[in-house]
Order: sequence, then C-alpha cells, then structure tokens
Amino acid sequence: MIGVVGLETPPGSLALPAPRKFEREPGRAFPRVRIGHVPLDMGRLDEVLACIERLVAGGQGGHILTPGVEQIVRAEADASLREALATAELSLAGGAALVRAARVIGAPLQEQGERWLPALARLARTRAWRVLVVADQPGLAEWTACALRDRYGLLSVGVAAAGGSEDGRGPWVDRLIERMALTRPHLVLVSMETPKQELFCQYVAARMQPAVLVGTGPALESLLDRRWAPRRQWALGRLVSAPVRWLRRSLTFLRVLAASRR
Repeated sequence: MIGVVGLETPPGSLALPAPRKFEREPGRAFPRVRIGHVPLDMGRLDEVLACIERLVAGGQGGHILTPGVEQIVRAEADASLREALATAELSLAGGAALVRAARVIGAPLQEQGERWLPALARLARTRAWRVLVVADQPGLAEWTACALRDRYGLLSVGVAAAGGSEDGRGPWVDRLIERMALTRPHLVLVSMETPKQELFCQYVAARMQPAVLVGTGPALESLLDRRWAPRRQWALGRLVSAPVRWLRRSLTFLRVLAASRR
C-alpha cells in the first residue's frame, strides 16, 4: 500500500512515545517489536545479511518473511498466517509505510528499501550460492532468474508457480517441491500473493532443508533492470470495489496500530 491514512502528522500534533520494550526471545538473533499479532525484527541490513549467511552455512534452513500493512491487517483474522509469521527465522519490515507506522509506537525499524534484495544477491554471489526464484506471476520468476545471472553472475533458476490454493500447500506444492529440489538451492526467493506466500514459505522450508526461503512479495522486482509490467485483466467488480477495500484495510491497520501504542 502506498501511504497510510493518518501516519503523516504535523510536528507536535502527535507526541511520540518513549521507545518500547522489545521482546527478546531465546534463540532469536534480534529483539522484536509487535504491531498487532505480527512480530518484526530490529536488525540492521548488515546484521540481517550476516544472520542469513549463518542460516545457509549452518545447514538449518528456514523461512524469512517481509510483512507489510497487508499482512498485519490479514493476521488479525487469519491464525495460520499469524503462525507462519511467528515461526519465521526472520520477520523484516516490508515497506516504508510500515516503518513510518512503527515510529509512531516508538519502534525504530530499519527501512531496507531497494537495498535489501540486491545486497542479498551480492552476498549470494560472494558465497557462490545456488538461487531459485519462485513466483506466481507468469514470467516473473524466469525474468528475475535471468537478471540474477546477467547482473550478479549467480547460478539461478526460475520456476513458475501460477495457480494453487491460498493455503500454500497441497498436491500442487508437493509437485513443485520435487522440481525445486532438483536444483539443490541454497536460497529460494518467493513472490506470491498474501497469505499464499507466507504459508508456502513455512510449508516448503520444513521440507527443503537446508534451503532458506525468503518471501519477497513485490520487492522481487528490485532485482530487475526495469519495472515488471505484466499484462493483467481486472474484473470490473474488483476495480470498482478497490477503493472500498483500501479504505477498510487502512482503517483496520490504524486501529491495530493504535492498540499497539498502549
């Protein structure tokens, strides 16, 4: 979501609270803050990359998610999404709107922006990792894999994952895992719609160790040399209802954010 209603406030109109007491869970690399039901790790970019390197080098695998406003709103009513986010090895703020919102509750999250995935790709090149790209938009996985080969010199493969159920599992995923396993990847970049992306990463990570899965969402396009613009056909009803859905989502997010301040 581009911007969130009510987050940009004039100086002095909304006093920022003192920094929150962050959660420190045993075995976690970083302290965490919660917005609603969603935990967010507080690591800097260099610390996050070092943590991912340890996950790959240690052979334990796992899944890394990048929740944004959409995930926080959906997690209010979706227990399976909450579990996927809570069990991720890393949960990183997935957008500038969420970073600005976190400041309102005294949580100085790091804004990775477009530096995040290119920096991860450079680390993968340095460590000679095999990278697999999985996307539900037709052509996006293949284009991104080509960009990783051409721009970063990586051994990368793209796999299309169109269709499938929203719960991110089932026979279609098991067949996809068989194809994915042939490449023996160190790193799997996943771009799907929410909540399929998060549930897919959680399910597959447990079956493809030691691979580390990263749910990138639309940020995957930052690895391309130009903006990805696939042809889409939108139903008229969906276009008409889009402003209503946006407003409802914004209001829900603001309610969750207000509750997180207390």
